This record gives sequence, structure tokens and C-alpha cells, in this order.
Amino acid sequence: MTVAFALSGGANLGPMQAGAVTALLEAGITPDLLVGSSVGALNSGFLASRPGLAGARALEEAWVRFRRREAFRFSLAGAIAGFVGLRDHLLSTERLRTTIRRWVQFERIEDAAVRLAVVATDALSGAPVVIEAGDAVEALVASAAIPGIFPAVRYGEHWLVDGTLSAGCPALQAQELGADTVYVITTKTAPRRRPPRGAVAMAMHTVSLVTAARTAEQLATAHRRAERAGTAVFVVPTGEPEAPGPFDFRHGRRLFDAAYRRAARWLEERSGSPRRLEARETPTTPVAPAGTSGETLSHAKP
Repeated sequence: MTVAFALSGGANLGPMQAGAVTALLEAGITPDLLVGSSVGALNSGFLASRPGLAGARALEEAWVRFRRREAFRFSLAGAIAGFVGLRDHLLSTERLRTTIRRWVQFERIEDAAVRLAVVATDALSGAPVVIEAGDAVEALVASAAIPGIFPAVRYGEHWLVDGTLSAGCPALQAQELGADTVYVITTKTAPRRRPPRGAVAMAMHTVSLVTAARTAEQLATAHRRAERAGTAVFVVPTGEPEAPGPFDFRHGRRLFDAAYRRAARWLEERSGSPRRLEARETPTTPVAPAGTSGETLSHAKP
């Protein structure tokens, strides 16, 4: 039986996934396959470098220490160039790449200690692209390349952007890759009580609202596939903590603890055997339309 962890997008909510993964590993649930979109891909790359509970605890500490400057370098000149159309993005990926090189201990995806699949979005067609081979840093940057914030990444024959636009919860992709049991690890938070501050933050939030409306359909498709095949899909509950602003990375410990406690209680209540009905909890992170799970790049050149 192949067990997959499918990690959603969620930007600075990544510590929640570290909490859920830690609880799963403590319960003896170990992935044979890690599939991630956006921050879920970054977390998957970290875990694929450091298998087991020790790796999950290292990811926890990495997120607790993480700050905005490690991913974003704001430049007035760069922002103006983006707004007036001199370039298609506001920020450089230089610092993001530096962080990825520190987090990921392999150069090519196929060399990961745990099988890894990175999900990005084709910037021209909007289709999901699943990357199983090739340059790890480039693939992870592509999966996290928020359109308009970061530039699109050229990967083989594709221009790629953030994976959440086409596969916010990559359960379908995990099934396509042969998973019999999929644990969907999301970054679901409590409903916002007020709109986020700032033009960019508000734009990102609006995109999240639009794409989140398709989440139930995508997960329902994954459940139907599992029911037909006699397999299983479980959505790990998150505890739904209050979300910080999209560029605020100071809440790693709080987010980790909320997700860890809720996932651990969920597993304890069910003795490691979650009920299918309660696995249908719907995340609020951006998710793409259901349907095709996308192209798989198993022999990518970059």
C-alpha cells in the first residue's frame, strides 16, 4: 500500500503543515510519497531531505525561526517597475532560492530520500504540471511563484507559476501517482474578521476566495475516485487558528501548535483510523478546478 501526504498551498501558514505531519508521524503514519503545491511543495522538499520524525521536528524549528526577509526583499524601484509594466513581477526570487537551497539537501528531485512530486501551474494554459524529476530548486521556486509577486519560471517547455492556482490540495495528483491512501494536509484557518491590509495582501486574499470556492469539488472528485478504487482520502483537521497577515511570518509557533494539537487529537480519537465522513472537511486555501490532475514531467531537463 502506498501512503501519500498531499500538502496544500498556504504561504506563511506552512507551520501548520509541520504540526500535522509531526502528529501523523508520531502516530506511526509514514509517507511513501510527498506531493506538494506552493508552500506545501517547500515543506515536502524539506521532509524529503530529512525523512521521519526528526525531519518533521527540524521543519518545526525552521518555521519558528523563519522571518519575512528570508523569502521577500521589497524594493521600491522593483515595485514601481512592476506596477508600470516594465516587468511582470514585484519581487525577486533571490531570497526564496537561498532559503530553498538551505532547506533541500538534494539537487535533483529524483534523488530525494522520499519520493517527491512538485505541483506547479502552467502560466499559459492554467493546467497543473507535476514534476517528478529535474532541478529541485527551480521546481520548488516555480511551485511557489505567486503570479505578479514573483516571476514565472521557465522549466523545460513550460512557463510555471504557483501550484495553488491549479492544485491547491493535490490529492488528485497523489492518486494519479499511485497512492492508495492520501492524507491531505491543508492550511485551513478561521474565517477572517476583517479584510487584510495592503493592496497586494488584498489582491492575494481575493484570489484565495475565488479559488477556494472550487475546493469541495476537487476533494469530492478525489473521494469518488477512492471509493471506486477501494482506497482512501483523509483530510487532516487543522484546528483553524486565526490567520496572520500574508507577509507576517512571526506566528510559526502558534500555527504549529494549533495544527499539531488538533491533528493529534483527531488521530487519538480514531486510534489512527480516521472515519471517511469526517475526512471530508473542506480547506479554505486556494484550490483549482477539479478535472485533470495535470501533466507529469518525469524526465524534465532543468
